[in-house]
Amino acid sequence: MDTEDKLKELSKEQLINIINWTRRDLYNAAINTELNSFVRGWCRMLKEAIEYQVTKAFNTLVKEEE
Repeated sequence: MDTEDKLKELSKEQLINIINWTRRDLYNAAINTELNSFVRGWCRMLKEAIEYQVTKAFNTLVKEEE
């Protein structure tokens, strides 16, 4: 079973926890001065990409409810 199939089996709460853990890990890496600036920047970009996709999906949901 691949990761996508596993994700489809998880509960909403489990998915939220995974997203939040990932965001926290990326934030911690982005501010970790022991990592080089390229890695920190990449982590910031990935965190922002996750947050952008969550916001985009949320905005679509809100528009559908109107």
